Amino acid sequence: MSRPVPAPSERHAAGKISRRRFLQTVGGGVGLAVAGAFPRRGESAASPGDRGTLIVGGNAQYRTLDPGRTIEVTGMMVEKVTYDTLLTFFGEDLRTPRPHLAVDWKVGADARTFTFTLRPGVKFASGNDLTSADVKWTFDRILNLKANTLFLFDGVDEVLAPTPRTVVVRTKAPQPSFIPILSHPGLGILDSKLLSQNGGDAGPDAKNKDHAEPYLFQHSAGSGPFMLQSYTAGQELVLVRNPRYWGAPARLERIVIRNIPDPVTQALQVVRGDLDVASNIGPDQIPPLRRAPNVVVQASPAATTFYVLMNNNPEVGGVFANPKIQQAVRYALDYDGIMKIAGSGAVRLAGVIPTLMPGSLPSSEAPKTDRARARTLIKESGLTDVKGKFSYSSEAISFGIPTALLAQKIQADLATVGIDLALDGLPNVTALTLYRGGKDQFGVWGWAADYPDASDFLVYAPGRVVGKRAGWLPQASPGAAKLAALADAAEAEGDPRKRIAMLQEFERTLGQIGPYAPLFQPAIPYAFRSNVEGVTYNSVWAIDLYPIRKTA
Repeated sequence: MSRPVPAPSERHAAGKISRRRFLQTVGGGVGLAVAGAFPRRGESAASPGDRGTLIVGGNAQYRTLDPGRTIEVTGMMVEKVTYDTLLTFFGEDLRTPRPHLAVDWKVGADARTFTFTLRPGVKFASGNDLTSADVKWTFDRILNLKANTLFLFDGVDEVLAPTPRTVVVRTKAPQPSFIPILSHPGLGILDSKLLSQNGGDAGPDAKNKDHAEPYLFQHSAGSGPFMLQSYTAGQELVLVRNPRYWGAPARLERIVIRNIPDPVTQALQVVRGDLDVASNIGPDQIPPLRRAPNVVVQASPAATTFYVLMNNNPEVGGVFANPKIQQAVRYALDYDGIMKIAGSGAVRLAGVIPTLMPGSLPSSEAPKTDRARARTLIKESGLTDVKGKFSYSSEAISFGIPTALLAQKIQADLATVGIDLALDGLPNVTALTLYRGGKDQFGVWGWAADYPDASDFLVYAPGRVVGKRAGWLPQASPGAAKLAALADAAEAEGDPRKRIAMLQEFERTLGQIGPYAPLFQPAIPYAFRSNVEGVTYNSVWAIDLYPIRKTA
């Protein structure tokens, strides 16, 4: 991933489309039968004794299987195990970049020159050697395709391959976030020889000359632990073990991803044993699944921020452009009640950077409900009639959370201090258009990580993507101008400790003067059979299929 909500994962990627419209869009409101009514394990595609085949239920309808064009999480889950990136992260971790194809890297003192030493002896699934020429070809193709992944290479000036095992990337400005960005599966290294023979082009006119996408719908051109065997649109995708993989061989011989987007159906099939893994389930399915025999339920944190937006432009925001009213909203919300809606595994946020990333604030710093203080702030504002329109998508359900339910809760909370919001439920497309156009007076939205770095959440700064949508520009106030400059400085800071300190200062200041009320970081529930081991969920690329094994 992906998902709409008016949604925490509505993106700023090239082409301005969602990277993955929410890591999971899961349905709520439809429960399962009680545990005693569940059928016992029956016939399934992978028999009980088949340890070599894993059956995964999820969304197997792919827009593309070309890494250079992939920003959807469904495609990234496949590409994570069919293509290798220079760096990676382990498990749920988004804080510590690890060596992968690059065994070593150096960042220049100016944070503009990045030098990578490649792992020796790596071969693609085709048998071709992987060298720095393939890395340069892959990265040049990203730059020249001008596809959805281009935003990942914003600011890249040139890519060099001075030796077969050395890659140098230079950026136009300091960009310390480039290291974690390189873990994105859309930057998986391609077999340039194979793709050049099958429609691939990385030249300056690649946007018009590259025709490799159809080939990549039926073949993989990577060096990962698995290879694509087949893909039947709308039905299933099959992966098989790559015998030439440079690392430890995958423990599974075959993975079948079936197109079962409905979370209720996934839950039923994982109980029956027709599925080994249900990659997305709804919150209503969690309690009965936990009572079911031979099923394990887990929830992993999502690098996503749910938040309230108040438009800072007086012509749009009206009373909600008043800083005192913005502060009052933050104190009026019943955060404990909101966390019950957020569900199991969700984390209260003190700022807009998810707790998974360096620079986030501890939840203990989050504002507490204080309605007496909220009423005092309203009185200090000098406004006697605090009314407005609360626009939201009436049809969106993200991470199992109905936006309409969250909106009703927020409306009720604010009413307790005299803030009167009229609910304006809209079709999802209409709500998103209003929000993106900066015309949303008051709303509940969010942002999901495109890549594992806190710089992706500086979009809330004055004048940046979300800031503009909130009608908040640097010239709004001296404080806004100072905060915008701090965001720029934090983004360019190469010293990790200084950068974290700057990001936390940004967060704390944003919580005082920003037109937002951060709410929570959601969690992604999933389930699997008890004989399946090594299942982990990463907020960027979903389930990592490589370490999984079956014991029976």
